[in-house]
Amino acid sequence: MIHGDNPFVIVNIDDNDMNLLLVETYLQEIDATFVNFTNPFAAVEYMQKHPFDMVIVDYKMPAMNGVEVTTAIKRIDPDAPIIMVTASDAQDTIQIAALIAGVNDFIKKPINKAILLNRVRNFIKLRRAIIRLNDQEKYLRTQVDKATANLHKTIDELTESYITLEQKEHETLRVLSRTAEYKDEETANHVKRVAGYTVLMARCLNLDVIEQNILHFAAPLHDIGKVGTPDSILLKPGKLDDDEMKIMREHATIGANILKGSTSPYLQAGHIIAASHHEKYDGSGYPKALIGEDIPLYGRIVAIADVFDALTSVRPYKKAWPFEEALDFILQNAGSHFDPVLVKMFAEKRDDVYAIYTLYED
Repeated sequence: MIHGDNPFVIVNIDDNDMNLLLVETYLQEIDATFVNFTNPFAAVEYMQKHPFDMVIVDYKMPAMNGVEVTTAIKRIDPDAPIIMVTASDAQDTIQIAALIAGVNDFIKKPINKAILLNRVRNFIKLRRAIIRLNDQEKYLRTQVDKATANLHKTIDELTESYITLEQKEHETLRVLSRTAEYKDEETANHVKRVAGYTVLMARCLNLDVIEQNILHFAAPLHDIGKVGTPDSILLKPGKLDDDEMKIMREHATIGANILKGSTSPYLQAGHIIAASHHEKYDGSGYPKALIGEDIPLYGRIVAIADVFDALTSVRPYKKAWPFEEALDFILQNAGSHFDPVLVKMFAEKRDDVYAIYTLYED
């Protein structure tokens, strides 16, 4: 149970009181509340009813071993980090069973204070990041729902007599597109160029006019999940570290979750695009490492449009690439990053691509 800004709660489980005291003493400089249990059944019952952030559990306990406790914890909160304390001669089979159950790390007896402190601090940092992302996602979803509802209400009241239902939806989509832009350094022209490149490829594929229209309005929603990315990461001028990159990559899932469940074909397409435009043709992308044509067509199309425009645009961490260098990069990554059939179409329409590039130049 993630619980936002409340004190960080560590549940400590060991059938030996002295071991519980030792762990709490070693971690006394950690800003956390400790809830200690010698009875694992009581610990599980507590976690079913109260919020907690992480668990430190001994493996060898008479009533219920650490693997069984871990299995129970993961049913309560699959994201809660768990450190298992094991004997120094613990068998590999025990650790394998613990990992399968969901244990995140191991500490061997006798416990080394420095190692324990370092690992707990790392898990606290990760847990706080997860809390922040979950809270932001819920808040943003609520805000988008409210803004969309209010926008529809206002348009209905002011223009009911002469504006069509499709025009209303297009206006809503433009507002959502601006939502996707406002935290990033990307300009309004970025989403126009991405939409232009996307529709160009849709025409090459002979998609009907209805699908081209859907893609025109859905493609700009590809990065709406970035509203849930901290500014310190989104606007960082240097290279992101591994933890920061993990948080950055969450924007694909956040965006997909914001747009899911709609009856609108535009938002349905936006959901697909947000979820899949960072997948790579060879399976090395995210968030699901899809391969080849398992990646939705809309995602494969927008992947090319988005990367090409990102390369040719100024970002906090880089200068804009020249047009031809960016096009060469797309060609060189056909079959690895990008769908080779779509890359061929994109390159063959070089003049049209250049026209869009210059029409909406920053």
